[in-house]
Amino acid sequence: MINKSILKLKNENSIVSYMQILQNNILRMSNHSINIKSSICLIYTIIIMILIALEKMSNYWWVTIAITLVGAIIDACYLGIEKIYIDKYNIFLEKLNKGIVDEIEIYDMNPRNTKLRFEMLAMILSSFLSFSIYAYYSLLILISIFVRFV
Repeated sequence: MINKSILKLKNENSIVSYMQILQNNILRMSNHSINIKSSICLIYTIIIMILIALEKMSNYWWVTIAITLVGAIIDACYLGIEKIYIDKYNIFLEKLNKGIVDEIEIYDMNPRNTKLRFEMLAMILSSFLSFSIYAYYSLLILISIFVRFV
């Protein structure tokens, strides 16, 4: 049996708008992550080509690793924020399905789900364990080392 009050609550404009805003934030963080990966790949390729053309790869190969690490850190930040918004969305949806949504939660865009002081840092650090981070950037580092010694 469908609870009419929960169904009515799900159709409220404020609830629908809030969920769309959360979905848009999740999508935006995902797009930023993709843009970072493509930008790092482009910059990385250009620098490797320049270093190879100038025959300076053996002296400045560490520049490609530094760029890769900066890209990984920025990418992990976006992935961490994306995970926080996904959790926020899922928690809100669970409360909505139970009919226990508090008015204070609607339009709460603070990227925190708990009162933990370092929640954002914890999510960013856990993002480094994501396959999309460590596999991609490890490959770039391995290529740098390979090009350096070949």
